[in-house]
Amino acid sequence: MGTVEIQKLKDKMQKLLNHATSAETIGNQAEAEAFMKKLNKLCMQHKIAMAEVQAFDPQNSDESIKDEMVDLYEEGLPITNRRQHIVEQLARTVAKANNCTFLVQRGSNNIYFVGRDQDRRFAIQMFSYAWKTMLADCHKEQTKTYHHFKKLGMLDQAKGFRASFKKGFVFAIEDRLEEAKEEVRQTTDEETFALITVASMVAVTEYVNNKYSSKASRVRGQRGHNEHGYSAGQKSGSRVGLHVGNVGGGSNKLLN
Repeated sequence: MGTVEIQKLKDKMQKLLNHATSAETIGNQAEAEAFMKKLNKLCMQHKIAMAEVQAFDPQNSDESIKDEMVDLYEEGLPITNRRQHIVEQLARTVAKANNCTFLVQRGSNNIYFVGRDQDRRFAIQMFSYAWKTMLADCHKEQTKTYHHFKKLGMLDQAKGFRASFKKGFVFAIEDRLEEAKEEVRQTTDEETFALITVASMVAVTEYVNNKYSSKASRVRGQRGHNEHGYSAGQKSGSRVGLHVGNVGGGSNKLLN
């Protein structure tokens, strides 16, 4: 396939991705998944993965790398002046899966993703959807658990439920993304795999180091463990639908 054909294919894939993103933004998950399936089919028909279309180009590495803030207001996510360990752990997990890194803004919970255009968009989409799902499911399960143990006169069993739920949720997503990355490793030759993972991250790291001089320290998570919350969080994180773009450079897929 020539350069012109590849560019046309990439443009078509980009339009499908934009439609999927728009559908998910307005809450139409079924339509979003339909567009993603069309995108997957296109990749298979032409025997070309999204990551291979946009594979790392050493001579044009920095032009498409940018940092972009997650619009918390637009996404309907909490806006605070405090950083949250579990949210940053989710951001770290999602960034790694999409060949990106993430940044935090001082005195806020604002998250920025840094990476090539397509990678960054996937990361922001995945992160926002996962965070919203985590909050909604946590509230639902915590309420149910609280009333259950209240009837039994065992409210101590519900202590620390929220923090443990979120931890289990993020760890479940991390495991799924690692599994997906290993799938890609098994189906891609090592040279290509390194080109679209290691090489991409080198360029991202250079971008961050050249633009930003200070680094934020990690925030600590809450201590304590609630097995009921952790287990419920793992179940939620294991079934949430995640649109995965470049999981280590793989083709687009929907993790169910």
